[in-house]
Amino acid sequence: MKDKYKFIYIVFFLSPVSVFAQTTEKTGMSTETYAYLFLAGLLYTLAIMFASFMIFESRERKAKQAVVKAKEDLDTLLMRDHSYDGIMELDNKAPAWFQFLFYITILFAVVYMVNFHVLKKDNLMIDEYTQEMTAAQQEKDVLMKSGGFINETNVTVLNSPEDLKAGKDIFVTNCVSCHGNNGEGTVGPNLTDDYWIHGGGIKNVFATISNGVPAKGMITWKAQLNPKQIQQAASYVLSLHGTNPPNGKPPEGQIYKEEATTKDSTKVIKSDSTKNK
Repeated sequence: MKDKYKFIYIVFFLSPVSVFAQTTEKTGMSTETYAYLFLAGLLYTLAIMFASFMIFESRERKAKQAVVKAKEDLDTLLMRDHSYDGIMELDNKAPAWFQFLFYITILFAVVYMVNFHVLKKDNLMIDEYTQEMTAAQQEKDVLMKSGGFINETNVTVLNSPEDLKAGKDIFVTNCVSCHGNNGEGTVGPNLTDDYWIHGGGIKNVFATISNGVPAKGMITWKAQLNPKQIQQAASYVLSLHGTNPPNGKPPEGQIYKEEATTKDSTKVIKSDSTKNK
């Protein structure tokens, strides 16, 4: 860089001399005038040199100051008490955006504490869980009461007087027009004999009442009765078996016999330990 500036200085120094010399030769100026012109050119050259020198020195000084400041900043940031294997930690400040997010989390925590723990305007998670479990238990109780979990695969016969009376009421209200007052059969089949068109037993009768027989005019009752009511009606129908009411309709379908539940009997054989072999 210094050689470059030297070259500039020489160019600026020689350029006015040559110009003034050529001007003197052409115009025939006097020596005194030439001296003044030469002096002016020299001053011009010195001014240019001084300005260039000041600019160069200013740049160098700023660069040195930047290096010194960087070293000072590095010394300030270095945590010398955290030196491990020659590696020192820098105590850099967190970015402004990161600090802003941190302050937001503090504000959120304060609002949350006031809302949930001080004013108690909203429920805590444990309270919401308790409320939801209570509501679920109530729904379960309603379903259990209405027989919501009963279907043709797990239905059982009801024999209590209350259930049979409820089943009779359902039968009288919805079924006598096709099966007669006593199940003897009119349009529909006789429900008191051993013959069944769609199968006997609680599971088959429950499925028939629930799904209906649309091809023969029997509607689907599961849209109007809940599973518990269908179970009561089916139990009442099975209770009519063998009553042989007057004016009974001739048998239809096939004979159905409930499969007997077999239980294995365990025989315990005792041996006389006093008997000699």
